[in-house]
Amino acid sequence: MEKCKIGENAGKIWKSLNESESITIGELARKLNMSVEHAALAAGWLARENQITISRKNGMIILSTQKEYIDFKFG
Repeated sequence: MEKCKIGENAGKIWKSLNESESITIGELARKLNMSVEHAALAAGWLARENQITISRKNGMIILSTQKEYIDFKFG
């Protein structure tokens, strides 16, 4: 996959997470009509830039905005 497409998908994920703050990667992929693999690549990009947090809960991969992570961890 080309970097520009990953970046484009990262933008879609970022906008979506700002609306919901926390979502499983599967739900997000369905919502944005992209494969889980493409969503995971874009989420990795955002996590590397410290824009989102990726965690596991009950065996599911959860994407969260940094704000929610900070509130949960320190609030």
